[in-house]
Formats: sequence, C-alpha cells, structure tokens
Amino acid sequence: MNRSQQCIADFTNKVCSLGCIQSKTQFGGYSLSIDSVVFALVKQGEVYLRGSEVMSQYLSQHTLNPFIFSKRGSAIALNYFSVSEQLWQDEISLLKLSRAALQDAKNCRVYKQAHRRLKDLPNLGIRFETLLREVGIHTEEQLRNAGVQQCWTLMYQRNKHLGLPTLFYLQGAIMGIHHAVLPQSVRHELIRWHSAFTANRSIPTLTHPTVLTVAV
Repeated sequence: MNRSQQCIADFTNKVCSLGCIQSKTQFGGYSLSIDSVVFALVKQGEVYLRGSEVMSQYLSQHTLNPFIFSKRGSAIALNYFSVSEQLWQDEISLLKLSRAALQDAKNCRVYKQAHRRLKDLPNLGIRFETLLREVGIHTEEQLRNAGVQQCWTLMYQRNKHLGLPTLFYLQGAIMGIHHAVLPQSVRHELIRWHSAFTANRSIPTLTHPTVLTVAV
C-alpha cells in the first residue's frame, strides 16, 4: 500500500459516517466520491477537500493550500483545499468540512443536470447545438417537447445534407443514451419514417410516436 492509498484508508475511517467512499485515479492522484459524487482528492499522501461555504468560513481563520493541477505547462488552482495536520487531528471539523464538501458537490451536480446545454447531451456537440438553436431549439426541454422528427425536419430545411444518422443522434439525445445502443424497434421506426420522408418530402406519421419522445 503506497502513501496515498494509506491516506485514503485513514481518511475513510475518519469520515465513514458520510457513506461508502470510492476512489479512482485522477489528476495524477485519486478522486474520492460517494454515490459517484466527487468531494475530495488525494495526491502524494495528502487529502484535499472540495470548497464550500463552510470551507470559506474555515479559511477565514485558517490557511489551507489549494490543489494545483498542471495542464499544458500552466498551473491551475482547483477549488479543493489541503487538509492540514491541525485539521487532520480535529476530527469534528474534518467531518464537518467533508460533509459540506459532499453536499456542495451534490448541489452542483443537481444544478448542472437541470441546466444542461444541448451540447452536453449524448451524441450532440457544439455543432448540433448551433444547428438546433438556428431552428429555435435552445433547451433540453424544448428538444423533448418538439420530438425527434420535428427537430430533424426543421434542421433539414436549413441543411439538406442531414440524413438518417442525425435522426439517430437526436433520438439518442432525447433518450439519454448513445445512438449505437438505440433499441432496434426505435431504429426501425426512424428508418421507416426517414424513408417515407425522402420518398414524399412530406412528414409521415410515426406508428408509435410516444416511443420516440419518452426518455428512459
């Protein structure tokens, strides 16, 4: 067991009441998470807690070093602060700051999920986000409400190079999955719809439209 792994084991024992802590390699060290929510980092045998309002109050009276991450030759200070020897020995404050770090990380994840940009959805990116915005689709909610066929048709009217794969990308984004794992029934329905559209240049009706607009 190396120094960082021993540190993780000791830290886990001190804050075990928070829940089951998982670790994985990140930033040249380890990230610590509970229920996939990262709230601490470990590097070279030192723990860094995520910043929070409680941490800000603590920092007003104590000095803790920020986590420095080197990216492309530049030093970047992350919103994580080292656990000093004094804090390490003060288990009550350590647990309080750790709980606050976890809660802040949870709140941040909830906020991001509620305010996701289109480019952050599966299969999409900045290019698709731009195309969707050009036809009046700016949010995930608007994308879901419009449905895959209406969004594709609006985009196609502006860009005739769009084809069947774009339908798969949009449907996967709506369902929250990669387009490669779309259910075969959904893929076949999209293929049927696209074939009818290209043959008639009109909007055919989907046999089971609700299948294509409900997230799973």
